[in-house]
Amino acid sequence: MKKLLFTIAVAISFQALAQELPQASPKATISQQVGLTDFSISYSRPSVKNRDVFGDLIPFGKHWRLGANKNSTISFTKDAYIGETRVPAGTYSLSAIVNETNWTIILNSNFDMWGIDGYNSRKDVARVDLPVLKNQSSVETLYMGFEDITTEGVNLVISWKNSFVKTPIKVETLSQAQENIMMALDENPEDFRIKRNSARFYFQNNMDPNMTLELIHQVIKNDPNNWYSNYLYAQILASQGDHQGAKKTAKIALSLGRENAKEKNEKFNYEDEIRSFVKNL
Repeated sequence: MKKLLFTIAVAISFQALAQELPQASPKATISQQVGLTDFSISYSRPSVKNRDVFGDLIPFGKHWRLGANKNSTISFTKDAYIGETRVPAGTYSLSAIVNETNWTIILNSNFDMWGIDGYNSRKDVARVDLPVLKNQSSVETLYMGFEDITTEGVNLVISWKNSFVKTPIKVETLSQAQENIMMALDENPEDFRIKRNSARFYFQNNMDPNMTLELIHQVIKNDPNNWYSNYLYAQILASQGDHQGAKKTAKIALSLGRENAKEKNEKFNYEDEIRSFVKNL
């Protein structure tokens, strides 16, 4: 009986100790879509706390976990270029070799480590050397984030105290989107909305002008009285140098838009935009 009571007392004491407390280096997870690729980083965020960081707390030339506690990770859902290296979609550990004027950012296929314990350079999938840039003001808590986002790429920015680096990451969004367009057109060859969306994508990204015209011609043939389709057609014609055709088609779009709005007893909200487009041709 005494042994049982002792066991219960020990269990209760352990439960009391299992309290929730704040972490000195709290964990952060950041997600960002770039084109058609989803990226995320997960890391723990140490603070400066009046310490000398680079060259002291983190000695120059030493391998650093890029954070605290477990290894930092980066994940992406489609293949990406880290620097000049193509890396398959997946999850990787992030670490760095820090020097005064440059850092080497390392992606490694082992993403389940405490810090860099268990790191093996033979499992590296990418290394990129980056110049160290200087912050205008000191960054107290380690920061990682995705910045300078475009359809085709992003910079992974790592910043702490007075230093930061930008790791360029590129994705093949346009070729991926083109594959999706071809697949959608094959599966739904009569759907004018798919053709219009495809024509708009080609137009907005300056891709394959012949295909752009072919698609928008099919859209207009199947649905000639849609004001938006005609306005898109006018913009495509203008981008390819046919200003007279663009002006004529834009006026058709304006007339159709007015009629459509009148039937709904509404104001045609794109009138000023189309008028300005025609005026600037």
